[in-house]
Amino acid sequence: MSGNKEFDRLQLSGVDVLGAKDVWAVGFSYGGADSIHWDGTSWSEVPGARGRASSVFLGLAAVSPTELWAVGKGPTRGGYDTPLVERSDGSSWTTVVVPVPDGFAAGLRDVSASGPSSVWAVGWSVGTDRVFRPLVERWDGRRWSIVAVPRPDTDALLSGVAVAGPDDVWAVGWSWQGDAATSLTLHWDGKTWSRVSLPRASGEGGQLATVAVVGDRVAIVGQARDGQGIFQPVAFSLSGTTWTDHAVPVQPSGGGFSGVMLLEHQGMIAVGNQLASDGYGSLVQKGC
Repeated sequence: MSGNKEFDRLQLSGVDVLGAKDVWAVGFSYGGADSIHWDGTSWSEVPGARGRASSVFLGLAAVSPTELWAVGKGPTRGGYDTPLVERSDGSSWTTVVVPVPDGFAAGLRDVSASGPSSVWAVGWSVGTDRVFRPLVERWDGRRWSIVAVPRPDTDALLSGVAVAGPDDVWAVGWSWQGDAATSLTLHWDGKTWSRVSLPRASGEGGQLATVAVVGDRVAIVGQARDGQGIFQPVAFSLSGTTWTDHAVPVQPSGGGFSGVMLLEHQGMIAVGNQLASDGYGSLVQKGC
């Protein structure tokens, strides 16, 4: 790891940048939810507050150097997942109580913020009927609350969220029935969530991983099965009212995207993995 520092068994799942000398990354280690901080010279470890071996950070949003939010999941006494939300002042993490949906289990996979009073987290919950449902929670500066979203009749979850402002939030994921998946794209206009359709069949049949927003530009990436049943990367961007399809198939093995960044005046960069003859390899593609 850069800065000549190694952290035992630390696996990272999210990163956010406040400046060249202020970078945070979150994940989990043998001790539970964990994070590291770059101060421009070296990395230092900042363990999560919960400290349980099975707790993990999955998403991170840095509002300012003294306000960071991390989300994920932790264990309950019954062994099921429960949502984990922690807040940092830049030096340590504190667990924040959030509402838990009725049912067996729930967790949060991503978080995004446009300011100290507009933080959104997404994930899943499992009801008493054993059906997965999309979960959205919002911090309004005082408390967290669950926000109702349109949901399919089948199992579904949300995996990514991006906040452009109080009346402009995007969330993505997918629903499934057996091996058949259907992409799930939602938009918040300040009052309600509505479902958004993506172009072409692969866009509607994909497992969407994450979303990024810069101004009025939106980027969404993930993976979808092609005609031969092989997962291929999918990547779309929205500018104004026009969607553009960017992904290039990985032949013949396939692949998928798990991260995306919008670049000012330079399109977008999506990253993920592809299957090679000797195992998995990295995948990077750029769109205009």
